[in-house]
Amino acid sequence: MRSQAILMSSQGWKLKEIALVCQACRQTVSTWIRNWEEHGIDGLLDKSRCGRPRKLSSEQETQAIKWVEQSPRSLKNVVQQLAQQFSVSLRCATLRRLCKKHKLSWKRIRKSVKSKQNPELFEKSRQELATLIEQEKQNLIDVYYFDESGFTLEPCVPYAWQPISHTIRVACSKSKRLNILGFMNRKCHFQSMIFEGRITSSVVVGCIDFFAASLKKPTYLVIDNAPIHTSDEFNDNIEKWQELGLTIVRLAPYSPELNLIEILWRKIKYEWIPFSAYDSFKALDDNLYDILANVGKKYTINFS
Repeated sequence: MRSQAILMSSQGWKLKEIALVCQACRQTVSTWIRNWEEHGIDGLLDKSRCGRPRKLSSEQETQAIKWVEQSPRSLKNVVQQLAQQFSVSLRCATLRRLCKKHKLSWKRIRKSVKSKQNPELFEKSRQELATLIEQEKQNLIDVYYFDESGFTLEPCVPYAWQPISHTIRVACSKSKRLNILGFMNRKCHFQSMIFEGRITSSVVVGCIDFFAASLKKPTYLVIDNAPIHTSDEFNDNIEKWQELGLTIVRLAPYSPELNLIEILWRKIKYEWIPFSAYDSFKALDDNLYDILANVGKKYTINFS
């Protein structure tokens, strides 16, 4: 803007006209032109300013971030610790800015079973899946991921943009449970079955029987170690499925991140299902049927 003002002045524009275009006062424009005449291009640059003194030293900042990591849910505790140990009065808003400066962000905490994982078994499962995926890319096999999930009128509450003065409220009530058994591959080809009753090994076996009858090439089915997937009834059918071209691949215990269909359940619960679905059991049923019927079409996931 200052450079433009200098050019306009050299073309004969008056100070009042330049000030109007630049939306600055006449005295400011005059100062720009005088600085240009006296100092050249350096006169158009901002000079360094002292600014407000820092409230925390570098060492105190480092300690504050350590306390935030130890107590990530409450900045008030950290503010109190700073006041007690360093006699520094700090507002939570200032501490939030400090957290952002150190690449921290306020976001939802995730449940994790990683502490129960066996690193060796996890890595073995990961490498086995990587080998299968390479064969799938060569169009030699299909790899599908299988799992169950349940939906009721008690919603999973996601984050959402809302007016400051208004909070979005979602209906919540007790209801029957809709259980979904799904088969999905990395191309988002998806098959599902919905049940209102309890899911047992017999139900799972019946669903896999139905899925195996439609296979067109050797297929590997990735599953977790839920009790209904490791029962005697389930294990008795593994050889039969293998004869039909379906091989069961068991994941390492406590490794849900390796089962890609978990991403689908999360997308449905936190993004795709509308809030209106929780108004009644029929609305929940209708919305779920619509979503499940359009996975891979209207609703897609891009697996990298």
